[in-house]
Amino acid sequence: MIQLKPGDIVCTTYSQELEPEKPSWFQSALSFGIRQAEAFHDVDGKAKYTHSFTITSKSGRTFEALWTYRHQDIFSAYRGQPVLIGRHKKMTSVKASMMHYMMVDRFGGEWYPAWKLPLFGLMPWMLRMLPASKPVCSELVFWGLKKIELMDHWKSVTPSYVADAIRRWKSFEKVYEGIMPNKEGK
Repeated sequence: MIQLKPGDIVCTTYSQELEPEKPSWFQSALSFGIRQAEAFHDVDGKAKYTHSFTITSKSGRTFEALWTYRHQDIFSAYRGQPVLIGRHKKMTSVKASMMHYMMVDRFGGEWYPAWKLPLFGLMPWMLRMLPASKPVCSELVFWGLKKIELMDHWKSVTPSYVADAIRRWKSFEKVYEGIMPNKEGK
C-alpha cells in the first residue's frame, strides 16, 4: 500500500486503455492535447502526465484545480489510472498544513482558469510575463510550494515539469509510480 503524506505531489493522466469507462471523451481528448503541447515544449520531448495536485491527508484527500478548485479522494478519482507521487524532502506536517490552508483560502470553490490552457500550447514562456492570475493544476502545486518557501517559482509550470522535478531534482523523492490502487491496495 502507498504511504501518503500531506504535502505529497501527484501527477496523473487519463488512460482509456486502462479503464475505458472512467474518462469521458472530453477528458481523453484534453489529456491528449495537453500531452502533445507539453512534449513539444518540454526539454526531454516527453510528456506522460496531464494533471497535478497535492495530497492533503494520509487517507488520500486531495486539493485540485479541476473545473473548480476543490477536494476529492485520490483512490476513488484515480483508481486504475497511471500516477507518479513525489515528496519534497523538506516538507513537514506544519508546512503541508500551511500550504493546504493557503490554497483553500485563496482559491477554494473558484472556477478553473481554462483560458490559460491554449497559452500553454502556444507559448508557455509568455505565462511568466503575465500578471499573476489563478493557477492551472500544476501551477497550483508549485504556487503552494512557493508560499511555504520550498520553491521559487510557479508560473508556466506544467504537469510534465512537475513529473521531471519529482524524478530528477535533488529536493524531491519519488514515493510511487504505477497504476493507482484502491484504498485496500488492490
